[in-house]
Amino acid sequence: MKYHNQKLFEPLEIFLMNDQPFTCPHCGSRCIEIASFSHTNSKMFIQQCLNSSCSFICFEEEDEYYLKLWR
Repeated sequence: MKYHNQKLFEPLEIFLMNDQPFTCPHCGSRCIEIASFSHTNSKMFIQQCLNSSCSFICFEEEDEYYLKLWR
């Protein structure tokens, strides 16, 4: 599958943050943050795969339950 043709009007998949740099859930390549909503209540980022043959785009968000464990 090639995600560079991913339709942006369809909902983006959501993945939870962890303590490692975000990698593409489809091809395993590193991702780059293309938008940050960390200043909002959602604490969300939009990530894009750096692999030019994939270019998958998704959301990365904090898990409130996880955050409560460490407060």
